[in-house]
Amino acid sequence: MWEYGGYWIGSANNTSKLYAYWYDKRTGATRRRTLGTEILSEAQEKLIELVGESRLDGSKSPSSVMIRVALDHYYENDAKNKPSADQAFRAIVLVNEYLSEKIVPMAAVSAFGPLRQKEFMLWCASKHSHTAGTIARNLAVVSAAFRFGRRLSVVRDGFGNEHEIQLLESAPDIVTQPKRVAELTSLAPSAPRDWLPSFQQLGQFIDAIDRRQENLFRFVILALNTWARPEAVLDFRPSVQVNREFGTLNLNPPGRRQTKKYRPTIRLTDNLTGWLDEWGEGAPMIWDGKPVTTMKRTFKRLAVDCGMDRFTQDTLRHFMATYVRRSKNPPVSQEQRDMWLGHDESRTANWYEHNDPDYLSEAMQATDNIIRDLQAYCSRSLFSCKGRAKAPLRAIKGGRDVA
Repeated sequence: MWEYGGYWIGSANNTSKLYAYWYDKRTGATRRRTLGTEILSEAQEKLIELVGESRLDGSKSPSSVMIRVALDHYYENDAKNKPSADQAFRAIVLVNEYLSEKIVPMAAVSAFGPLRQKEFMLWCASKHSHTAGTIARNLAVVSAAFRFGRRLSVVRDGFGNEHEIQLLESAPDIVTQPKRVAELTSLAPSAPRDWLPSFQQLGQFIDAIDRRQENLFRFVILALNTWARPEAVLDFRPSVQVNREFGTLNLNPPGRRQTKKYRPTIRLTDNLTGWLDEWGEGAPMIWDGKPVTTMKRTFKRLAVDCGMDRFTQDTLRHFMATYVRRSKNPPVSQEQRDMWLGHDESRTANWYEHNDPDYLSEAMQATDNIIRDLQAYCSRSLFSCKGRAKAPLRAIKGGRDVA
């Protein structure tokens, strides 16, 4: 009746219900599964959803593969397991909305050439008031999906069958640069993310953390001490990532494969040592008996309440990197800053080097000093009970009383 990717739709037992059929090579039998509808168009949609990207016998030509199939293939087999899964999902929903309104839901990959991409940009700007940067990020998901489609991948379809799939032999190049999007749409170029809080603003944010938001406070402490990206902060487990003997902290948990966002081995600061002694060896952030996996909404909500809409989790990393660069006591070389940030993989990957007593010593000292300086703008202590005995007494700046 209707075939897709090695499966076909038909009826059975004189019923009006429609079934998906396929040939099982292992048993030599024809198998079937109900599609739960009597309407052919609905059955076709369901079959496409179940089979997804596995067009086993179909053409790899971009004129034969649907855009929605390429996007689903990418999300189900790659994007959904990444920290950027939410962004990818939103972009895919947006592209499918555009296809339904402006082309057809089953448009082929080849249809998304330069003219359609420009139309998509203008549609996003007009209907959703998206900036050039937002449009470029969404197009980057399409670009990633098309690149992933050109790889040979092992996927499991909705019927539980595994297949080796190379979905596409080629695909159109996608515009992913905000500057180019701005040129094509006459939108204003996206402003660079150069905002940093002052010490006083960061102190205000920390003091606004409610005592019941202990996980958020711990997140901030960890981020300041490690300069790490949010995902690395949330993944941190002291029992397997801290080496007390050598005073180091490996931001990459055991068993995790390194990616282009390299997670280095850094020094364990005095400030964080005190907090880890107080928190124990388990996951520092726990909710309902389980490790916390996201802090994005909680962080953003407090930032907005403090009148700092542009303050994000990543801002803490930029804050530390910026002020360590300005550090005079001690001065920190660019080499050490790059190693701490994970930008110099060849050096941070050297086991013998990061166990040297002088390894990243200036960056470690500067980190502790910046946190001490920040304490002058906070009523809440940035030091553990053990660390408070070592911390210098300072008058609180900005009109607050001494705590």
